[in-house]
Amino acid sequence: VVVDDDDDDGNYNYEDGSENDDDDDATKLNNSTTYTKYINSGIPQGVAEAISTNRNNYNANPNLPSPACHPHFQLALPNGKWGNGTKFKRIYFYHARKAGGSSMHKYLGLVAQNYGIELTAVEWYGMEEPGTNDVDTFYVTHLREPVDRAISHFKYQGRWDCRDLVLRSSLNERRKQKGYLGNFTPTEENANPIETWNQTGGHEPQSCYFFRKMGSHMFKLGTCAVNCYSQWFSGLSCPTWNISPMDQYAVAKARVLRFNMIVVMEKLRDPKYVQAVERFFGVPGLTEKGVPYCERESHEANSKFPLVIKNETRESLRNLNEIDIRLYHELSDCLNEDGAYDNFPKWDGERFELNSFNATEAKLEMKKAKALKAAKQRK
Repeated sequence: VVVDDDDDDGNYNYEDGSENDDDDDATKLNNSTTYTKYINSGIPQGVAEAISTNRNNYNANPNLPSPACHPHFQLALPNGKWGNGTKFKRIYFYHARKAGGSSMHKYLGLVAQNYGIELTAVEWYGMEEPGTNDVDTFYVTHLREPVDRAISHFKYQGRWDCRDLVLRSSLNERRKQKGYLGNFTPTEENANPIETWNQTGGHEPQSCYFFRKMGSHMFKLGTCAVNCYSQWFSGLSCPTWNISPMDQYAVAKARVLRFNMIVVMEKLRDPKYVQAVERFFGVPGLTEKGVPYCERESHEANSKFPLVIKNETRESLRNLNEIDIRLYHELSDCLNEDGAYDNFPKWDGERFELNSFNATEAKLEMKKAKALKAAKQRK
């Protein structure tokens, strides 16, 4: 059970006062000389500041329990502590690719709509550091077993290119005029082998975009086969930054422990878990499926040509994803205990600024901003 300290300083601790004595890698990163090196290694200022905030937050609460087993309605504060003096106006959802994220996004859309709260969903880019947004934010993400996620990602986007599959099935005159021939047909011969799906960027090592205006590389990761959660949650895997996988893991773990809720997708097979999560959000519909961009087309192609995975290939993926598997189990194994989610708290409407967001007005403002930007570019 997680409660506030008796001295009301906003820190979490365990009710029984126990300490976590594990000399884990989050602590090692904080004590290492590499931290200063990373801050001065040419990474963007915003990324360096995020690392600094992450380390300070970890120091303030080094023994936080996993939000997968202890979801809560405390507000992450900029100083690494917690509060409940103000109300949430925003839900932030970090969408990890091919881990059930489209379905979670759909469900959280229902939650946000039901209560009139802003929903921000982020995919491909690095995760926001809790407590750093100007709007009081409720943080949610999700997990799926890393090897299963990697294989699913391969079948979705790595075996054949999504764009080829979609353009083949939805070709129209406008696309023909733009030069798309639409003559791609998935076959065993033109399929990429899963044996080469063994890199941080899928079939190839991760590479980051260079933004000329900023004069630096920025993290963005769409396809991934190796330690993807550590990369996405930390946003630190640009090769030019030379940040080790273990240091990425340390930042990722410290960051996600500051979330309010982590939904573990394998547990959705358990009706009691579904009920507990829906009770936490106060809205039904958690198991309704979302539909990613090329889900239908990739499913059709994989059904026509079933993927055969050798035991040694699966074992290789397990070895390559050792860091992510560790993170997954550290965050989710607590759900395997008897009654682990029986005591998930119920939705607390008093903690949210209900009807504080108007989606229609927000869309109009976005259109105005885009039009203004386009007008400036034409001048």
